[in-house]
Amino acid sequence: MHKSKSESKQSPLKLLREAAGLTQPQLSQKMNCGIRIIGDWEKGRRIPRFDNAIALARELGVSLKTLAKAINLDVSEIPDDVPPENK
Repeated sequence: MHKSKSESKQSPLKLLREAAGLTQPQLSQKMNCGIRIIGDWEKGRRIPRFDNAIALARELGVSLKTLAKAINLDVSEIPDDVPPENK
């Protein structure tokens, strides 16, 4: 039996969650949102609101730009953060 295309390619957001050592229920509890919403984000059915994206990036330990890439947003022309110069 062959895996379908969707089964063989895991969601980048799911991979980030797993790399953070979190299950969907754990992440949903930390973010105070439903497990179904987490699943919808991972499957690309929904995109998190900005406040949820910030919380999600924080929980996963990634930048907002990395998170945006994981949910298939084009950030190719968004500059990287530049640390402020020491005064």
